[in-house]
Amino acid sequence: MTLKVITNDSDVSKTGEFPCNSCHTNCCKEYVIFVNAHDTYRLSVGLGMTPESFLEIYGAKDYDLGINVDEGLVDLALKQKDDKCMFLEESKDIYRCTVNDFKPSVCKSYPFQMKNGKLIQMSEKMCPVEWNTKEFEAMMTTHLKKDNDEWKFYDKLVLEWNATNKIKKPLSAFLKFMLNRVALDFAKSG
Repeated sequence: MTLKVITNDSDVSKTGEFPCNSCHTNCCKEYVIFVNAHDTYRLSVGLGMTPESFLEIYGAKDYDLGINVDEGLVDLALKQKDDKCMFLEESKDIYRCTVNDFKPSVCKSYPFQMKNGKLIQMSEKMCPVEWNTKEFEAMMTTHLKKDNDEWKFYDKLVLEWNATNKIKKPLSAFLKFMLNRVALDFAKSG
């Protein structure tokens, strides 16, 4: 697939490669990559690893939706290694994602978002080129809806956990609860 690359200094466009091919992966270096239940499940299964081996906890951004565990009120994110996502590896001066087949949904959707029912590029993005949203509209609209549904599922899990676990338990107990629920959700959806 080729995309229209829009240059910054004029309205002239040219045909270019898939934008990520020429990217310096700044999004993987600058952002903390927060994950939901489905992301954690896909990574665990895809890597054959326990969530504790690739997750890091951060103080909750939203106190109503933070996971209430022994470790505090927390959110889940991917671990960082050398100030970048732990799954970003360098090869011949090019960085690439080593979990591309099952990377977190926020990574798949970047730099797009839905606004008023339309697919748009985020206003604050780190991409070196403009994306032609028309070429990605069908795929990304479907993906962003799925992503939104998965975050709603995760939020409900966190709320249920917090409401039913007044005596704080370790994060590992929440992760087990979460992974079991996602496995059931995947089994139901086929």
